[in-house]
Amino acid sequence: MEAALDGLVMLSNGGIAVEDRSLIECCYFRSVELLFDAENSVRCSAVRAVSEWGQLLVALSPDKTKADWSDALFVQLCLMVRDRDMEIRVAAFSALGKIRTVSEDILMLTLAKKALSGTNEKTFPGQYTAKLFKLPATAAVFAFVNGLEDEFYQVRRSACHALKKMTVHSAKFAGEVVYILMQILNEDSVVVRLQALETLHHMAMHDLLKVEESHLDMFFGALVDGNALIRSAARKTIQLTKFQKLAMFGSCIDVLIKNLELCPQDEADVFYVLYKIGRSHGKFVTRIIHEVSEELEPSPYGKLGFTKVRTIALLVLAISAPVSLERQICTIRPEIYSYAVTLLGRLARGLGGLTDQNALLDYLSHCSRFTVGSASEIFGGEVLDFHLKDSYSQLQKTSETTCVEIVFQKVVDLWPLIQLGCVNEVVRTLRSWKEELQFFSLDSRPPAGVLVFALKYLHVIKLLGKAWAYYFSKRSLHFNGIGILEALLCKTERRLKEMLYRFKDLSRGVEMHILELMLVTYTLRLSYGGGTIFFEDYTSKVNSVFRRVEILGKEESIEPSPFLIDLQNISHEIGNSRDGFIHKPELLQKSLNLFSLKQIVVSEKLDYLDAEIDVFDNDFQNPLPFISGLPVGIPFDITLHNISLGTRLWLAITDGEKSTQFVFLDLHEFGGCNEIRKFTFVAPFFRTPKVKHLLLKVSVVMEWLSEGQHSKHLNGPKQDFIYLSKGKEIHLSTAVK
Repeated sequence: MEAALDGLVMLSNGGIAVEDRSLIECCYFRSVELLFDAENSVRCSAVRAVSEWGQLLVALSPDKTKADWSDALFVQLCLMVRDRDMEIRVAAFSALGKIRTVSEDILMLTLAKKALSGTNEKTFPGQYTAKLFKLPATAAVFAFVNGLEDEFYQVRRSACHALKKMTVHSAKFAGEVVYILMQILNEDSVVVRLQALETLHHMAMHDLLKVEESHLDMFFGALVDGNALIRSAARKTIQLTKFQKLAMFGSCIDVLIKNLELCPQDEADVFYVLYKIGRSHGKFVTRIIHEVSEELEPSPYGKLGFTKVRTIALLVLAISAPVSLERQICTIRPEIYSYAVTLLGRLARGLGGLTDQNALLDYLSHCSRFTVGSASEIFGGEVLDFHLKDSYSQLQKTSETTCVEIVFQKVVDLWPLIQLGCVNEVVRTLRSWKEELQFFSLDSRPPAGVLVFALKYLHVIKLLGKAWAYYFSKRSLHFNGIGILEALLCKTERRLKEMLYRFKDLSRGVEMHILELMLVTYTLRLSYGGGTIFFEDYTSKVNSVFRRVEILGKEESIEPSPFLIDLQNISHEIGNSRDGFIHKPELLQKSLNLFSLKQIVVSEKLDYLDAEIDVFDNDFQNPLPFISGLPVGIPFDITLHNISLGTRLWLAITDGEKSTQFVFLDLHEFGGCNEIRKFTFVAPFFRTPKVKHLLLKVSVVMEWLSEGQHSKHLNGPKQDFIYLSKGKEIHLSTAVK
């Protein structure tokens, strides 16, 4: 039964269009029946099936009944959030978060302890118990509150995530949710608090976060939390929050200053938030700066050395005050902008996502010559520009490069979560960052090299985080064997090689970091005792990477990390013994515990080596003709990006039997430049089998020099190679007589 339900889920997700509404109803209601099965695994699969087929049913319903069917699906799933099995409750909340529309009165029931007026008699098509085939609306009562108070943090986190999706359906519901989420900020689980803050941030983005004075203690408490990720998530939400009263805004500034005093390492982030909320609360900023103006004066001896944390934070807030660049009028004393220049370096680091140091200096210098005016009388409804005509940078606009820099700063904070085993939370965070970065790629074809590098880096951290959690989870290794871990490490190694060889002009520091990640991958592989058949190969890889690390250390005077030092000592201790690593798993694990992620800085002029390959008007309906047993020529349209003439490229042509033929591409025969090169090339495929239809997969690969790594292909690359393009499917068919 479980397999049948899983098959239904796969069918609904497989891209197969099902338009027979009676068939969909049949699948949906049969899945609903199985929600009451005695087996936990069957009920869990039934939840997923009800979710998928319920959404199909809603989509095919007439407009008049669409809302009712959506409510019916929502209430049916609400029943399952009280299931005795924890995994089913998690699955139920996950399914609730996928529902696109829910009526406000049904949503309000999920927060109420009893049925609301007007919902007592309301019923939906569905099943309330194994024998009762009417579904009362009251089945939704207290559903979310039960989930948020569940004994298991996984359920509480899933309920928070579902609320994130639900709040956009009703402003009234969102208002009630805010208070509940504020209470959750006091809970013990870090991952649940993070999810609560993420939900609050999502509400703020949709202008649904209405903060009351009664919320402030809990909300602001997250800004001084002992966990760096909690503080960061709280600041991310605070910068989008609109405060209705001066006292509330002032309290927020005080807590941000306290955050800075307790955690100096947060300085750049706190500066950024101070500036952002200052820009959205201009009148409040002006009043506060007027009140504290004496604190911003230099010392009695005329020195401009601002050393107090509070004074520096207030200066950051001050430069966010409203100005009219056209009229050259400001709302605070212009000399304050001169004082801020003395902190230019620190301010520039904090506002790195908004401007560069030169633009900031221009702005501060320009404003220091303004005259003071009244914000309320002079500016009125004027939209204030932050840039000075066309000659100054606009601080409001975040470039893709600075967005990448912020991601590289934040990713370091994820490693402690990975070590704690909270890999699901890490994956969700990485996914959200990936979505933000991919937003920039929509405007850039091909995407900038630094953007592609960041996306690949996030993917590597996801793979490595999963492998790390799997390795240190003895239960996973015991029940599932080492196959999953082996696959994760293979993917990680492949992606790291791509990062090393598909980007031009990587800095030595970034290259060292990638090599360190590669050593972590090899160490994990050697220490769990798996893959001993290839033990000698991986020992050789470790030694090869260490030789490159030593060269980089000498060339750039890069200080090796504790992990590198310890692993190198183990390598020297073992010496040339063929099986030394096999007998030292405890030493390797000790080295792994010393590893931590480091922040990296990547040049914005990074070039990404890429290739695109296509065959005009070819698909399964328009195959190319061929004669079995004879060679066939395939005309490819090839585009190369950032690839120099000296690069050794090949076409790798694979048939259905997984045998590969290589065809060399001599770039000297084609025009274009290194930045972009387009040409048509007819490649021969010699080994055409005796079949009527043939499917080939073709990719562009690049040969790269690697110590001790040689390809086993006789008529192809002599060295190892990496893929530069996605595999293109080519359809061929014997000529019809």
